[in-house]
Amino acid sequence: MAEGTGKAAPAKPAGRRGLPVPVKLVFGLIKGGALGAGAGWVATQDVVPIWFLAALLGVLAGAVAGRAPWSGSAWIATILKAAVGFGVGYGAYWGAGKLGLLAQPYVWLTAFGALWCLLVEIDDAVGGEDAAAKPAAKS
Repeated sequence: MAEGTGKAAPAKPAGRRGLPVPVKLVFGLIKGGALGAGAGWVATQDVVPIWFLAALLGVLAGAVAGRAPWSGSAWIATILKAAVGFGVGYGAYWGAGKLGLLAQPYVWLTAFGALWCLLVEIDDAVGGEDAAAKPAAKS
């Protein structure tokens, strides 16, 4: 109850982990940016092909963003996010090549990692609720 009003305090929008949605989105940007910066640093060392780093970044970002793989049946979703992330990462590499961004891998890999994690977090935050959690509609 809100103090002195006798009314219940308004509920804050929360994601599945109980965190407010804006906090989840900021965490997604930070996680993806950190992964992308790491991939960008490795790309500047000329040890691994950039296309592989972009695909690996898509896999890792898809795996760490959203629900934790160990929470219930979320491991299936984690595998799917990682598999789709591989394709999205390779597609981002192709697009960066078309736009002439391959000369600056640190910049575009960081941006790609942050945006991909943000999209996965948005999907997790506003995705459909579990059918078991909703009460059945009465007719």
